Order: sequence, then structure tokens, then C-alpha cells
Amino acid sequence: MRFLCGRGARAGEPTACPPIGAIASAIIVRSFNDKSNNAIRATYSPSAFKFSPFQSTNTLSLPIGNLSLGTVDSDPVLGSPDIQMSYVAVKLNGGATLPAHTHPRAAEMDYMVYGVLKNSFVEEFGSARAKVDVTLNAGEVGVIPEGLMHAQTCVAHEGCFFIAVLNSADPGTQLSQSSICQLDAMQVATSLGNGKSPSAATAFGPCTLFFAPTMS
Repeated sequence: MRFLCGRGARAGEPTACPPIGAIASAIIVRSFNDKSNNAIRATYSPSAFKFSPFQSTNTLSLPIGNLSLGTVDSDPVLGSPDIQMSYVAVKLNGGATLPAHTHPRAAEMDYMVYGVLKNSFVEEFGSARAKVDVTLNAGEVGVIPEGLMHAQTCVAHEGCFFIAVLNSADPGTQLSQSSICQLDAMQVATSLGNGKSPSAATAFGPCTLFFAPTMS
């Protein structure tokens, strides 16, 4: 016996339901996954589900300000199958810019705690517009699509504090400048619009990381 679930592509053509066994199997698998997630959560103490940014063990001190990272390495609960998240708490000095970078495997949501932040991301090649600029004030939330190059500038004199939440336990981060600088000199010069002369790359100064992160 077949149950008719709907109509097919051609008018009047019946479409059969999936086999009852397949539906039952999917329900059972889902049940096992839920139990597995429950079992995983049970291995963590309640304190594992809250986080304390800007501790000596999870903070990068930079010339532009401080970044506090919450990753699966420092907070394993973030890597649980039903969580899969990470975060960065960012305190930027007034006028400072978090330089252009990408997260290859995550979209980003930024919540402004205080200050005024210019949030910019570059659109894909061929898009109708080149980039999107958004100004975030305290209490506002901005989003950045997965994989797009973006940068944040604190336009408040008193500094900025925002929390970036990423929808992956392993979002990855590529600093745009230092990534390009891994290429050969001629490739760097061409990529940055200085023609095909290898020596032209020196116009951009030392092709290295422009800051050296250190744990505070």
C-alpha cells in the first residue's frame, strides 16, 4: 500500500510518501543524537556554560586595544554538537581599527556594549555594490556574512567595546594583509595594484603582520 503525499511535477501525477521504515529510522537516529547531546552536556559543570572575558589566559593585548577569545580550545563546551559557537570580546581604542580579515567558516554577529563602531564588509566580486558600511551604537547589533572580508573602526573618542559571536566552533581567521604577504613579491605587487614589478611591493612597507599579538 502506498500513501499519496501530494502531486508531482505534472498536474495530476501522484507522489508517494517516503517508506514508513525510513521515517521511523530518521526518528530513531534523531533520538539517539539527542541522547548523545544530553550525555555530552552532562559532562560539563554548570560553570562551563558561562564565560569571563579579559582574563590573563584568554586576552590578546594589541596596540589597537584588547581582544578576548572564547574558542573550543579555551572553552570546550563551545564545540558541543548542539552549540558550535565561538566569540570575541573586543575593546578598541578610540580611532583604532581592527584590520581587514575574514572568517572562512562563520558568519559574525556584533553586539555593541558601548562606543560607536563603523562596521564594514566587502561584497563578492560582481556584486551591484562594492561594500556595506554600518554604524553601530551602544545596544545595537550588526551582522557580517560568512567568508566576507571586513574591518571595524572605533569612531568614538572614549573607545569601543563590542562582542562578536560566530556561528562555528572553528570559524577560522585570515588577516587580509598578512595573507597576501605570503605570496611572492610580484604577486603581492600585482594583487595590491602596483603593477608587475617585484620591487613595487616595497611601496607598502614591510610585508609582515603589522602587529604582534601577545597574551596580556
